[in-house]
Amino acid sequence: MQALLDTPGVAMALQVLGSLVAIVLLAWAAARLNLGGDPRIADEAHARAIADEAICGFEAQSVALDRAGIGALLRDSHDRVLLIRQHGSHFAARQISSHAGVRLDGRFLTLATDDKRFGKVTLDLGDQAQVWAASLRRLGSVPA
Repeated sequence: MQALLDTPGVAMALQVLGSLVAIVLLAWAAARLNLGGDPRIADEAHARAIADEAICGFEAQSVALDRAGIGALLRDSHDRVLLIRQHGSHFAARQISSHAGVRLDGRFLTLATDDKRFGKVTLDLGDQAQVWAASLRRLGSVPA
């Protein structure tokens, strides 16, 4: 048996087999831990849950979802507007305080927050894009 293991071809095959087993185990562990992937906002309930996690007690009265599920706009009864976007394998949210960084282009609404690290976000809101762009004008042009 030792002579068989000393053969270079068998040793190489065992090394390859061991590597494949390790790769499968790592892939299984990553899937179990929900690492990576391409998260999407599934529906309005999912967007509301993300908003509540971002700002405790944020109860959205109206929701606009990006058609691809990469972001959403939500408004609560206090007229606070929250922008949600993909951030890696999670979601990040920022409150929109002015319409200064809002640009409408057909069915696409591009938004920039006061937080430069958050970056600009372009959402495909379809027919709702014009409605949301008009409603965001009520926020004023000077950041709060």
